[in-house]
Amino acid sequence: MDIIKLLKKGIVFRKLLDYGMFSEKLSEIFTSESYGKWIRKTGLKSHKTKDFSTVTFHLTRNNNTPRIIEIPHPISYYRLCNEIKKNWSEIIKRIGEIDDYTDRSMVIPRPNNLNKRLVSMLSYNKNGDEKFLILDKSFQAKYYVHADIANYYPSIYSHSIPWALVGHQEAKDNMNDKRKWYNKIDFAIRSMQRNETIGIAIGPDTSSLISELVLTRIDKELNEYKYLRYIDDYKCYCSSKEKADTFLRRLSKELEKYHLRLNPKKTEIIELPKALDQYWVRELKVFANKFLTEESLSKKDINTISEFIDLSLNLSEKNPEDSPIRYAVRILSKKKYKDDDIYAFVIMYLSRVCFIYPYFIDLFNELIKINKPSENITELIAKEINSIIKEHIKYSRSDVALWGIFIAMKYEFQIENFEDYSNKLIKDKDCLPVLLSYEYAKKNKLKTKKYFDLVSVLVTEKIEEEWWIYIYSLFFDSPRKAVFKPIQFKDFYENMRKDKVKFIKK
Repeated sequence: MDIIKLLKKGIVFRKLLDYGMFSEKLSEIFTSESYGKWIRKTGLKSHKTKDFSTVTFHLTRNNNTPRIIEIPHPISYYRLCNEIKKNWSEIIKRIGEIDDYTDRSMVIPRPNNLNKRLVSMLSYNKNGDEKFLILDKSFQAKYYVHADIANYYPSIYSHSIPWALVGHQEAKDNMNDKRKWYNKIDFAIRSMQRNETIGIAIGPDTSSLISELVLTRIDKELNEYKYLRYIDDYKCYCSSKEKADTFLRRLSKELEKYHLRLNPKKTEIIELPKALDQYWVRELKVFANKFLTEESLSKKDINTISEFIDLSLNLSEKNPEDSPIRYAVRILSKKKYKDDDIYAFVIMYLSRVCFIYPYFIDLFNELIKINKPSENITELIAKEINSIIKEHIKYSRSDVALWGIFIAMKYEFQIENFEDYSNKLIKDKDCLPVLLSYEYAKKNKLKTKKYFDLVSVLVTEKIEEEWWIYIYSLFFDSPRKAVFKPIQFKDFYENMRKDKVKFIKK
């Protein structure tokens, strides 16, 4: 509780605006820090009642299916952050109400999270924090219950936020009263997503906060049960099968009050004892702790690394719902490679795997950041990244294109047949990769006319809001171009541009 009480409304407001607009998975490339500093100083002077759309971006899962994350428009994001600030004392009463909240919810708002964020998935230490809590909560337990909410963020009903804040009856009695503070929060949430009542944006920290607000109300009703909750994923420990069944029924009933339901495919009851780590995690840990203990690796370690990656591939085949490959690559991305032979081997082998399973392409950036590449290694990286992005353009994989272009710019190598490649991204209408294509073209002194031509198409098709970061970034560079005359929110963009607000990191 003490750590929650440390969160004053000013801190919450600053962290949400400066660090929470973009998903943590995009924080290496995009930032809202200069925007937060600017909008806190100026406030919002126009567009105070309009609803907006979000920028959509697709992450690739471990089974190569897409997962959507979203970037809210800065106007609607500010409005929600401002309502949260104004009513923070009421919100925090509900979020931190139960005594064991910080030992129950694994991802909570904190003042000292990584990346300065209010809510950080990367700050969650599963290997450390969770194991002690599991041992504590499983004391004298005989059954383990795993439950997961079906399609959680897209299923959140905006009107359920007032229910969580003041109770169902009061909220329903006053649902048409726009003056009520809790209805203003409801409106701000809806205004981020075309005034729709179903679903909240996946990615910004405001959504993580709203998520906790709803689920902690459910936690209060289930206070007698011993469980851990990682966002919408429950691990409950019960003394009998009957109590395990009762927990599932109670949980399902409480979720229904907020128009949510359990995912039957991810719901199970298991008789204890149960290993603390999944089998594939233990296998990779044992191997790494035995054979990959040194921080720096050399040519003599090639066979060891090969066996480690082989092991992750085998475990991935046996555990298709999990991510052994990414787990292994993250370990390798933190190592230093003493010579070009070992470095080249790691790049080549991981590239072959990434060619098939590209969901860890962002970790190439982590690996290269720690190991400054020689000229020969840079040429190899260029060859491998080009191969991967060409393969996945036909599948319209946003993250492969985004990280491929980002790595090419950061380590200054050329994307082969870039004009054709960027034309395909434009045809796919993939906002963030097209934006980075524009940045790549600028950096390499290529023609940029087609990127400005696209703005006219976006205006004609009335999808400016879904491309706001693209339009603003081009407007920032060339505000006097005729193509920007009819754009929406030009006054707002011009004010940001004058104060040098940017959303792309240098």
